[in-house]
Amino acid sequence: MHTLFDFITHVKGIEYLLSLTFIAGYLIFWETLKPKPFSTVVQAGKEDMDHLKTSGSALKSVGRLAAAPFIGLAYIVLLPIGFFMALTAGAVNVTAKALAGMAGKNASFEWRPMEAYFEGRKKKKEAAGKDARK
Repeated sequence: MHTLFDFITHVKGIEYLLSLTFIAGYLIFWETLKPKPFSTVVQAGKEDMDHLKTSGSALKSVGRLAAAPFIGLAYIVLLPIGFFMALTAGAVNVTAKALAGMAGKNASFEWRPMEAYFEGRKKKKEAAGKDARK
């Protein structure tokens, strides 16, 4: 550990392991306090095994497992296309702003979280005064 980032990462890793250990320990402790410890866990396991035996869904699971590499390959192939589309959308955004600027209009396609008008954009005092006189 040479940097603050290394130290914080190390400490966070230990915190996560400790928290998972304490949660698992609590769940085991809670089950041992019941009149029939772990009976619900055993019952749920038996129900799951019965479902697998009667439904024949094991064949579907094998099919899905066999399809997983091809789905991953499709994702890898389509990832550059998505990147290209994101770049194209950025170029369209810049072009639309330039065209709107030439037309004398203001176009804003950006997300500005500091300008979130949840109750509508506030009117200027002068415009509010003119509306009151009408």
